Amino acid sequence: MAGKRTLGLCLHIAVALCVLGVASGQFFVNLGDKTKGTGTDVAGAGGAGSGVDKAADAGVAQQGDQQAQLQEDWTAFVKWFRSNGGIISSKLTVKVRNGRQGVYFKERMRRGETIVSFPRNLRIDEKTAMKGKAGHIFQRLKNDKCYPDLMVILHIVHESSLGKDSFWFPYFKLLRKSYNNIMSLTEPQMKTLLRRPGCENTYNLGVMMRRTFNNFYEWYKKNCEPWAPPEFQFTRDDLLWGFNTLVTCGWGDQSGNGDKSMIPFSDVPQHRRESAQKATNRGFISAAKEYQAGEELTFDYGLLNDAVLAYYGQPTPDCRGLKR
Repeated sequence: MAGKRTLGLCLHIAVALCVLGVASGQFFVNLGDKTKGTGTDVAGAGGAGSGVDKAADAGVAQQGDQQAQLQEDWTAFVKWFRSNGGIISSKLTVKVRNGRQGVYFKERMRRGETIVSFPRNLRIDEKTAMKGKAGHIFQRLKNDKCYPDLMVILHIVHESSLGKDSFWFPYFKLLRKSYNNIMSLTEPQMKTLLRRPGCENTYNLGVMMRRTFNNFYEWYKKNCEPWAPPEFQFTRDDLLWGFNTLVTCGWGDQSGNGDKSMIPFSDVPQHRRESAQKATNRGFISAAKEYQAGEELTFDYGLLNDAVLAYYGQPTPDCRGLKR
């Protein structure tokens, strides 16, 4: 999960939504509602046992390929991070366990050892947008009173569209490509969520997030799209991905005055309540306890479970708030 997320009026506020039915169905499956999936038969009906075995073998092979690609992306990210003034421990690696990407220790780390040190200049925000090759476009957006958060979203989406030509490419490779969070729900599903005991706050956050995104999208369509060059012609799904990325990876306050930024690596470790490590976007992070090889590095981002469910689509039983 990621840092203290905020976007506009929402504390921290998704995505090329894969298929809406799949994404929204998964949200309720994550809540334990096994009957609220998409209605498709994943295994197929009446298949032979050998077919299941082949599918399982293919799944294992796919997981192996995914892990190999993840390691390659991690190695490239670490090299890029260090080449830009950052410090990151060689004792860390990334893995996918139980369908969940996380940061793990390859070997023992003693308390007090440096985990990561963030370079001051390595962050995605309004300032870096202004300094980039598309700075003249962002200057016009600022003059036109564009929402500060929307400027950062457009910066994120534009840089992502550049692929390997983007300075931020090694970092973006570690970001999610899609989100099964509250933004994927239909209006009837939102009403279903509201009727669930203990989910009222999550529902309210979802309403706020959707209202904020709609304001951003309408502003873009009216004030940016008519004159923007081809490289700034984005779809709704493009902006939704940028929106969710800033929600889950961004730092900032609730004032809506800007200052939203993304700090590479600060958003890579998963969230866990009362983790020994507290999330921060300044200076460096040292080990708050002794870690053993194979142990996961998690951060406590101070999120209530209501927010974890809304932003990430994942209930976290040990989080503050929402008791299920």
